[in-house]
Amino acid sequence: CAFVMEGGIRRRHVAGTSSQEKESATSKAFDTLKRFDVYQKVADDYVQKSQSGGIVTMITAIILALLFYVELCEFCSVDIVHTFEVDTRTNQQLPISVNISFPSLRCDEVSVDTVNSIGMSQASLEGSLVKVPLDVNGRETSLRRRVEGECLPCFKAADDTHKCCNTCTEVKAAYADLGMNYDRELHESPQCSDHKGCRVEGKVVVLKVSGNVHVALGKAKTSQGKHVHEFSNQDVGEGFNTSHEIHSLFFGDRPAGARSPLEGSRRIVKHGAYMFHYYIKLVPTVIEDAWGTDLYTYQYTFSDSARNVQAKSGELNGLPGV
Repeated sequence: CAFVMEGGIRRRHVAGTSSQEKESATSKAFDTLKRFDVYQKVADDYVQKSQSGGIVTMITAIILALLFYVELCEFCSVDIVHTFEVDTRTNQQLPISVNISFPSLRCDEVSVDTVNSIGMSQASLEGSLVKVPLDVNGRETSLRRRVEGECLPCFKAADDTHKCCNTCTEVKAAYADLGMNYDRELHESPQCSDHKGCRVEGKVVVLKVSGNVHVALGKAKTSQGKHVHEFSNQDVGEGFNTSHEIHSLFFGDRPAGARSPLEGSRRIVKHGAYMFHYYIKLVPTVIEDAWGTDLYTYQYTFSDSARNVQAKSGELNGLPGV
C-alpha cells in the first residue's frame, strides 16, 4: 500500500521559535537605544580589557554615586534663615496650651484664673480646659458617681441646715459654716476620698498684653474692679499644698516635634503653703515651611521663684498658688 504526499512538507511548529523572536526584539531595542549615544563607540577589536581598568571603573562609579547622594541631601535639606520684623498682629488673641498636674489638690480646689494689665480678668475658666482627677499615685481615676436620692452624712458638722453632704465641697462648706477644721474628713470621708489630685489640660485664650494666669487658694471673684480670692482659715488648714508638675506649656500654635522649656518642671511642697512664680518673656515667631505655610507661635524664656507664705498654722502673709 503506498501513500503519496502532495504539495511538499509544511512546517507547523518548531520549538524555540518564540524565544528566538523575543531575543531578536530585545536586540533591536538595545540597538535603538545605542543610537541615542552621542559618543562614537570604539570597536571591540581596539579595546583591551584588564583587571586594573575594571577596578578604576568601579572606584569611579562609587565616587559618582557618593557625589550624587551628597548633592541630593544638600538639595533636600532645609535652610534656616532668621529675620526680624515688627509684629503687626497685636489685635489677635493669644492661645495658651497648658498641661499641669497638682498631686495634692482636688479638682474642686483647682481654679484657673487670668488677670491682665488693662484690668480685665477671667475667673474659674472652664471652656476648653479639662480637669482630670488623679489618685494617690498620680494615675487617672474616676469620680464617685452620685446616686439619685442619696443622703451622705455631714459628720461632725451635721445640723438642721446641713443634713446631707453628698460632695466634698458640701462637706467643707458645712464645716466652714460652723468654724470647724475639716482636714481629717478630707482623708477619711467617702465624698473626699475618690481622688487626691488633679490634672488641668487644655487652652486658655487671653489678650496679647502683659498679665498672668494662675491657680490660687480660694474662690476667685471681681470686687470693685479688682480680682480677689475669698477663703477661710479652714481652707488653709496645715497648708494649701501647691505641689505641681508642668507637662507642657505652649503659647500660640505648637510646632511639630517642639518641646516646651518648662516641660518636666516639678515642684514638691513637703510643708507649708508656697507661692510659685514663673516670669515668662515671649517672643512672637513665624515659622515658614518649604511650601510657604506660616505657623504663628512664640518662643519664650523664664525665671522662677518660690516663697512659703504660711506664717503659722491658719495664718498667711501671701496667697499660695502657681
